[in-house]
Amino acid sequence: MAYTSPTLAQAQAALAARLYDPSNVYWTAAELTVYLRESLRWWNAATSHFRESASFPLTMAQAIFDLPTVLPTLRAQSVTNWDLVTDLQYALLEPPAAGGTWTGTDQFDLTVLSTAIQRRRDQFLRETGAVLSSLATVFVANATGRFELAENVLIVRTADWIPNATLLRLPLLKTDEWAANTFAPAWPSGAIGSITSVPPIAYSVSVTPPLFIQVIPPPATDGVLDAVTINAGAAINPVINLSLGVPDDWAWVIKFGALADLLQQDGLALDAQRADYCEQRWRQGIDQAKKASVVLTARINGSTIRLASLADATTFTPLWQLLTGPPQTLLTAGHTLIACSPPAGGGGPYTALLDVVRNAPVPAAGGDILQISQDVYDSILDYAQHLALFKQGAGQLQLATALLVRAATAAGVDLRLQQASQPSRVPLLSQSLQDEHVEPREEEAIPVS
Repeated sequence: MAYTSPTLAQAQAALAARLYDPSNVYWTAAELTVYLRESLRWWNAATSHFRESASFPLTMAQAIFDLPTVLPTLRAQSVTNWDLVTDLQYALLEPPAAGGTWTGTDQFDLTVLSTAIQRRRDQFLRETGAVLSSLATVFVANATGRFELAENVLIVRTADWIPNATLLRLPLLKTDEWAANTFAPAWPSGAIGSITSVPPIAYSVSVTPPLFIQVIPPPATDGVLDAVTINAGAAINPVINLSLGVPDDWAWVIKFGALADLLQQDGLALDAQRADYCEQRWRQGIDQAKKASVVLTARINGSTIRLASLADATTFTPLWQLLTGPPQTLLTAGHTLIACSPPAGGGGPYTALLDVVRNAPVPAAGGDILQISQDVYDSILDYAQHLALFKQGAGQLQLATALLVRAATAAGVDLRLQQASQPSRVPLLSQSLQDEHVEPREEEAIPVS
């Protein structure tokens, strides 16, 4: 049963009353809607509040599935660059303009805003690994075993080699040239120890030029490199409206990152205090996105299967894609990819039923209901009011910190109450943390005095 109140119009009126602007002179209804939507998304990112079940048919023999594709109503990436430009315009006291037309002051322009959005969007993708892609590329064998990847590939997470001659998938272990040269010095000639003509067993990106991957030993025949990668997002053109390519509930992180860049510019745009605040919010969002889980439980044809990470499967059971039969494990990778181990085969058809953290349902029309309880509603208004006061300057923002703290405290209490009522919720939500095993953490840089 869905909630029956409050409506978007009621929330707008309540927020306007809090801001002492009931006639919407300083904050328009459209602007208040932006803050309420962001508040709902922030709450969902912090608490995994909106959860729902959905099913989709498994394609036989297919291992990896893209969640936004198979569950578009729950996990679509619908926030666009124009949405974020509008958010930035409100925050910077510029008149919002759709359709790629700038009607604001000379302090900023669409190109500057779009550049800041793209820079932080790509940094978000790289740092969090939240959005992963499955990439299959055909390569012609060469003597070195080095192959050039597409220019949008940032990081290779896993890789398999599929020779055209046999079509037998060969899982590749992540390694580096130091290990290969130490333990198998003859690998460039295709030999491992006393065995010659060894098929590829590993890959490295340690000493290769940018956009190249080293397959160890070099393959003797042409084949396909099947990889899971972190890719850069599509180029952002101010006059074209397109998806940011990030989960909707985390778009606010990119907004704060872009604001941090915009408010650190020289000249009239410089606002060091608010820039520092935005940078802190950006870093907080990055840390949260790294830990967030999307898939909570899974069932195949009514039978429960366990959850694990693609990273662990690749490390400990690298041959999992070579098996067939009823899926026994659902593997997760970032916020976007899932995989069935083994891939569905024999005894099908198979249908997967997943319990997922869905995108926060955001209202569009005045009569739309905010699907939240009354206690959460108060926190949503606190956070939205805090956002609304950002444009009034650093002093007012500092005074509004109490609203952010109160909303964040309520989010933490909500999360702890969920854990108390569901004793196994902590391990349930920790599946995404296993994905961190793939990439070692960078050490803190030593400051130079």
